[in-house]
Amino acid sequence: MAIINQLMPCSSHDPATLTAFDGVIDQYLRYSTQTLSTLEGIQANDPTFALGHLFRGYQLKMASDPRFSQPLEQSLQAAEQTAGNAREQAHVAALKAWQRNDTNKTSAILGEILAADPTDLIALKAANHLHFYRGDAHAMLGAIQNSLPHWPQDHPWRSFIVGMQAFGFEECGIYDQALACGQAAVAAEPLDMWAAHAVAHVHQMQGDFKAGIGWIDDCLPSWAQTNNFSNHLIWHKALMLIDFGQAEQALTLFDEALVDCLKDDFYLDVCNAASLLWRLEMKGLDLGNRWEMLRPYYHRAEDQELVFIALHYVMVAVKNGDQAVIDAALSNLQRWAQLPQEQGRICHAVGLETAKALVDLAQGSAERGVDQLMELAPELQQIGGSHAQRALFTDFIHHYS
Repeated sequence: MAIINQLMPCSSHDPATLTAFDGVIDQYLRYSTQTLSTLEGIQANDPTFALGHLFRGYQLKMASDPRFSQPLEQSLQAAEQTAGNAREQAHVAALKAWQRNDTNKTSAILGEILAADPTDLIALKAANHLHFYRGDAHAMLGAIQNSLPHWPQDHPWRSFIVGMQAFGFEECGIYDQALACGQAAVAAEPLDMWAAHAVAHVHQMQGDFKAGIGWIDDCLPSWAQTNNFSNHLIWHKALMLIDFGQAEQALTLFDEALVDCLKDDFYLDVCNAASLLWRLEMKGLDLGNRWEMLRPYYHRAEDQELVFIALHYVMVAVKNGDQAVIDAALSNLQRWAQLPQEQGRICHAVGLETAKALVDLAQGSAERGVDQLMELAPELQQIGGSHAQRALFTDFIHHYS
């Protein structure tokens, strides 16, 4: 029996389709660049495979890119037409809610799916993403803790759930367990970058920068054929180099490893670059024309996907001094803050005023910007991301005070 069919009830009974989809999940968990192209081959051979349409839809939505709205709609329509059991129909409802940016409803439906089928890996991954980008570390860990006991010890994908648990522990400040789980997951599968990421976070949060740099260096050779998430791990290395007193080496690492990937126009690469460059600038380094490298991505400044991402595009605009883009971004955030969905609420609560503070920091009103950031600090976790990512805003307060 195919692995996927052991974990969750599938309406498809085609052994070839299900076995091939196991391969898609294998690639997905190992951050392969071929995951969606492999899925396309399955869908071409079996267009009635509902789980494939659902998986593609979730991947497109988690990319947080409005340019994927039409492909997402196509996946949703195909999934709705082919969903053959209650679980698949529930996934359709969850994904439709997410398409409307009703993430609270999506999370509620995913929670119901996981209560019925705790090893539904697709639901678990989607829920994990949503918890992360609303800054709810305890819900993120709780969902994984509820799922993990249902995975057999010898299951080939169980170590990846342990890797997810490691990051949940880390974001909840439970560092010893995070380290143990993360190291065990990477030992079981060196391509588990989420687990490796958790270990890097522990070293960074505990100030053990030498160990963190060494950990990433040891892991990097395994990641030569992985997707853009490896760039985020290199970004972590750069942060630890800065904290280790080696900012110049961090800038060299940026030039060597974090510039070429920008051409993919993937939000996390731009977030990595913007936050790293501002950190380096605060260390007194001459960045030359490096901020200008990010200008081609101005079109993302008016997205309404995730407030966390939007703030990084504001950073790019303010550091380039492009007032028209700054004004457009702020106007977009003002409109977004009036919307009832969760990210609109987050924008209203902290996003818009944080963006204005960034403008103040860059345009000579640092005292006002710092005051605003200090006022917002207790609630800033709402924008999501990790403690390490949000630490930039604390750095701003310290530097500009």
